[in-house]
Amino acid sequence: MHNLRPKFLASVILATLLAACGDTDDTISPDRPPLSAQIGTVAISLTDGPDFRFDEVNASIAAILLIGPDGPVKVLSDPVTINLLSLGNVADIIAIEDVPAGPYGRIRMILTDLELIEYDENGDVVVRINPPLPVDGRIDLFPREPIQVLADGLLHIELDFDAEKSITVVTTSGEVTVRPVIFIRIDRFTSLGKLARVHGLIVRLDGDNQRFVLCPRHVIADADNTDDDLNFGHCVVVRASENTGIFDPQGDPARFDQLTLGQELTAIGFPAPFVDVIAGDDADVRRHIALDTVTVELGGPGAFSHLRGITATPVDPDTGRFGFLLGPNQGFTPGSAVQVQLQEGTRIFALDGSELDASEIRPEFRGLVDGVIRLSADSPALVKSALVIVKRSADFIDRLKGAILNIDLENDGLLVSSEVGDRCIVTSSDTRILLITRDAEENTQTIERVELADLQAGMGIHAYGEFLEGGCLAAGTLVAFTLENAGE
Repeated sequence: MHNLRPKFLASVILATLLAACGDTDDTISPDRPPLSAQIGTVAISLTDGPDFRFDEVNASIAAILLIGPDGPVKVLSDPVTINLLSLGNVADIIAIEDVPAGPYGRIRMILTDLELIEYDENGDVVVRINPPLPVDGRIDLFPREPIQVLADGLLHIELDFDAEKSITVVTTSGEVTVRPVIFIRIDRFTSLGKLARVHGLIVRLDGDNQRFVLCPRHVIADADNTDDDLNFGHCVVVRASENTGIFDPQGDPARFDQLTLGQELTAIGFPAPFVDVIAGDDADVRRHIALDTVTVELGGPGAFSHLRGITATPVDPDTGRFGFLLGPNQGFTPGSAVQVQLQEGTRIFALDGSELDASEIRPEFRGLVDGVIRLSADSPALVKSALVIVKRSADFIDRLKGAILNIDLENDGLLVSSEVGDRCIVTSSDTRILLITRDAEENTQTIERVELADLQAGMGIHAYGEFLEGGCLAAGTLVAFTLENAGE
C-alpha cells in the first residue's frame, strides 16, 4: 500500500488562510501590468460546520457589502442561495471583487430568505419552514478591528454562519426564531484555516509549471445550482504540487497531464496571493488569487459526493479503509455504514487545516468525505475518497439559555436565570462572545464580537459548552442580546 501521508507539507499550508501581503511588488515589466495604487482585492468565503436537526438550511443572500467612510461597496452583487449544511467543513469562495483601498468598519449582509427543510427516510419533504427574518434580513457585522484593504493587497474574509446557533425551535410549539450568529475571520497568512474550494472551467493551462486558470462556474453548496454563467473577471490561479491529489470523475487517481482546456473541475486548497502572469493572458489581465491545491476533483458539481458522518473504525493498515456512519439526507438511511477507501493522493485534514496521517483517524470523529460511491449488493458501499476532513475534538453539546443576573469579571463568570433555575457560566480566553443588537438608525441587526465586560445584567444569553461537575457551564460560545430584540 502506498504511503498515504505526503512526503512534506508545502510551506503555503503553514501560512493560510488568505489575505493581503503588507509588501507589494512595484516592479513593472513588459509582461506585468503596473499595479494600481488605489485598489485592493477582497474575497468572501462562507462556511458552516455543525450538524443540525434540519437536513437543509438554505440561506438566500442578495448582497454583501463593505461599509467605510465613503459609503458601501458591493463585494457580492449576484444573489446566491447557499445550503449552509452542505458546506460541511470547507469554505466556499462566493465572491471576489476589486474595491477601493482603505478602512471599512462593517460588513453588511442582505439576507432575503431562510428555508429550513427536513426529510423523512424516503427522501420526502416532511417539514418546510420559512421563518421571519429579523429587521428584513439586514445584518451588519462588526469586526474587532477595522478592515484594512491595502492598495494592491489581497484580503480574505471568512464568514462562519452558524446555523445551529442561529435558529431556535421552541419544542412545545414548534415556533422557529432566527437570530443570525455569524463569526468573522480575517487572516493575513498568519495561521492555518479551513480549506476553500472553487468549481469552474480551465481557461488557461500551464503544464510546465503545473498551474492553470480556473473561472468559477458554480458554488458547490448552491441550493439552486442552475446558473452556468462563468465569471471571467474573478478567475483564480490553481497551483498543483507533487502532493496534490488529482482524481477523475470515477474517483480514481489521475495525473496533471490529463487536464485539458475547458475541463470542468473542483479545486480544493488554501488561498494565497498571486503576482504573476499566466501564458496566454492579455497584457492588461491581473490575476489576484491563487489556490494552492491539496485536491482536484474532475467533473461537474455532482461528480463527487460530499458525505457527512462519524468515523466508526480506525484505518485498516492492510486495506487502507475505515468505517464511516452517514448522517441524514444523503441517499442512505441515517447511520448507514460505508467503507471509505484511502487512495494514492487522498489527503486527510483536521478542521483547523492541519494535515493528518491515516493512523490518526479514530472512531467517533465527525467528518466530511469527498469521494465517489461504489455500491455493492453483498457488502457495504465503498467510497473512493479524494479528501477526508475530521473534527478531532468533541463537539460542544450542552446549552443554557436565560437572562444575565450578574457578571463576575474577577472570576470570568456570570450568573444567569434559566428555565432550570439560576446557573453559573464560566468563560476563558478561548470563549467567543457575540453581542446582537439593533441599529435603529441603519435599520439593521448588528453582530459584534465583544468581551465579557461589554455584557450587562438583564441581557438575554445563549451559552454553548460543557457542564462541569459543580454544575457550572464552561462556555465555548456566548451569544448575548438585549431582551427587547430577542425576537422570541
